[in-house]
Amino acid sequence: MSHFTTVNAEIKDLEAMRAAVARMGFELKENVECRYFSGSPVKELVIILPGKYDAALEKQKEGTYKISADFWGGHVAEYIGEEGKKLMQAYAAEKAKIEARKRGFSVTERTEGNDLLLSIRDSQGGTLKAWIGPDGQTTFQPSGIKGKSCMKFMELEKALGAVEEHMVTGDYYAEDKVQQEISIKGHFLCG
Repeated sequence: MSHFTTVNAEIKDLEAMRAAVARMGFELKENVECRYFSGSPVKELVIILPGKYDAALEKQKEGTYKISADFWGGHVAEYIGEEGKKLMQAYAAEKAKIEARKRGFSVTERTEGNDLLLSIRDSQGGTLKAWIGPDGQTTFQPSGIKGKSCMKFMELEKALGAVEEHMVTGDYYAEDKVQQEISIKGHFLCG
């Protein structure tokens, strides 16, 4: 492990948000009524939920979006989590997959407790592990890479949102080396 990075997801990519909303079984519609307790104003982007109320994505000055919903009573939280945290976790996973594939990396996903774990692999046998917490905060840690070559993943990490912490470890200062890739019956192993 040469470094680790913690990123707070920022909603910037509507393609990734559409994928996250679909992953959760909902639909993102444009310029429709958003059902709130206090009425149904027309919003630019609305997540249509099966309960009594919906959620909207509202564009901010800096170009990001925030989730706008009536979270009182738990009707919306039942579907997208308190303050939209389940949705943010799904968004971070979908955004990471899109960005990784754009860069030619392969991606696998599995659940680990309340976290989603993405393994993002390059063609030389290096892997970037991404633990996405229930609030969308992602912690990255490379594996199978020594030296500064791990920085090829940094642009991917930055593409997901605001970097909260980035720390290099002793392996960062070691000789650049990707562990040898060994193929046995079509499976790749690092060694």
